Amino acid sequence: MLAIPVIGKRISFAQVVERLRGNVLLSVFSELLSAEESYEVDSLELDDPIFLLETMDLRIKEGVWSIVGNRDISEEILAPVYKVWVEPPGEYRVQDIYGNLGASLSLDQASGMRLQKSFSPAVVEAALRGFHGLGPWRPAFEELAFVSRRE
Repeated sequence: MLAIPVIGKRISFAQVVERLRGNVLLSVFSELLSAEESYEVDSLELDDPIFLLETMDLRIKEGVWSIVGNRDISEEILAPVYKVWVEPPGEYRVQDIYGNLGASLSLDQASGMRLQKSFSPAVVEAALRGFHGLGPWRPAFEELAFVSRRE
């Protein structure tokens, strides 16, 4: 689990879902907590993230996003699948978080899927401030939103 500074002495928690080359797939939770408190991460309700996104691991390596504990990843949080345009043959295909290609997609199927994208750690922090009304909410932050793949 990671503590992400939001504003002043307030933090939100995040969890690394997958480690990628130089990046991480991160689930970010809505709770806004005091950075001056100590938390038992296993006792917190952290099964329903607000964001699920790929970001660089720089803030973790620098210690800006501090490691505050470990816990199992919720079964509800699955690595996303994306769409990618493949030329040739000129079609959308499924792509996993690691870049592996899968089945062909119809235009209707592809229209409901996202392209794989990585966001800077600063965008994650700004989106948290916007979510909590502590900064502007930008339409681009919608791309970070957690979308469950479970029915």
